[in-house]
Amino acid sequence: MTENTYNFDVSDDIIQSRIDTFVVNKISELSRSRIADLIDKGFITVDNEKCKRSTKLRGGEKIIVNIPALPTRELVPVKLELDIIFQDEHLAVINKPAGLIVHPSPTTAETTLVHALLYEFPDIANLNDDERPGIVHRLDKDTSGCLIIVRTEEARLKLVEMFSNREIKKEYYALVKNVPRETKFEINKDIGRSSHDRKKMTVNTRKGKSALTQVTLIEQFDTIACALSVNIITGRTHQIRVHLADMGLPVIGDQTYGNAAKILTKKTGAMRQMLHARKISFCHPITGEKLSFTAKIPDDISNVRRKLAKKEDGNP
Repeated sequence: MTENTYNFDVSDDIIQSRIDTFVVNKISELSRSRIADLIDKGFITVDNEKCKRSTKLRGGEKIIVNIPALPTRELVPVKLELDIIFQDEHLAVINKPAGLIVHPSPTTAETTLVHALLYEFPDIANLNDDERPGIVHRLDKDTSGCLIIVRTEEARLKLVEMFSNREIKKEYYALVKNVPRETKFEINKDIGRSSHDRKKMTVNTRKGKSALTQVTLIEQFDTIACALSVNIITGRTHQIRVHLADMGLPVIGDQTYGNAAKILTKKTGAMRQMLHARKISFCHPITGEKLSFTAKIPDDISNVRRKLAKKEDGNP
């Protein structure tokens, strides 16, 4: 991230808020830990005075946020055990594990999938993408499943076009609270960034982009929860989680949009959002061959499903 300075005037009618919470909601690309570090080092001031993370805003203050450039982290190969479903000279398909960030960003110093790809497929270093070589689409850190990796520039350019033209079919498996009234339905609601929390997406916005999600009920656990097959026609940030939560079907384990499923999350021991990119289908960008790949549902999701099934049977 290049060096930036933000200036904010706190509204006189603001409901009392901590400075760290205020900045989180204003600058979505900064993590809470990064903001805390900036406050501790004096890069965030209130009325030109240093502050603490717990400093309360009461209205009328002037906030200045100075963001120094982070040192560039060299993209070096890192050996990780990757679950490679398919590979040829042009592309690969992997089953991404939950908990692994897809590509580096200015706000994280973690090892990412890109670092592992550089070890597994050294040729991606030659692609015309210095920041996230090999990546043409992404999954959230805590979403597992099928991900296409490109290995040649020709394949990269073609797949970017195919994603833009919605020629890639993606099917997800989700465990959610509650049960829909219909066994098949569509959710067609625009999605945009929340004006109240810049790190979250919402359907309640005038500046959203079109988003279409197709949902099929595949298994029901009494009236408590269910398993869904979800196809996304568009690819908006957090689309499935936002759309399902808006329909009263929050994804179990979702710490951002799944507050309504908090009790069920705790009872089933879900440690992350129960969302898995189960299947991806597309035509090979070079040969034109029809391809379809499936990633096995991971153990943590299967364990939560078994617990839900036991509750349906009346077992403890």
